[in-house]
Amino acid sequence: MAGAVDVVDADLPERCILLFGQEGPGLSAEALAAADTVVSIRQFGSTRSINAAAAAAIVMHEWVRRHSAA
Repeated sequence: MAGAVDVVDADLPERCILLFGQEGPGLSAEALAAADTVVSIRQFGSTRSINAAAAAAIVMHEWVRRHSAA
């Protein structure tokens, strides 16, 4: 998605709400408009999408990695 920030570089505040869209349609226009940041996950090869549960696990792991000492 244009304008998305790689999860490695994204600001993931300790107090935040993470929204995950379903495969295919993604998030609604209303959810995207309410979001401060749209995060992407770098992928290798020709794959253009990732399972929503797998994507959520990756992003939540990154959030925990950053804030587990807090």
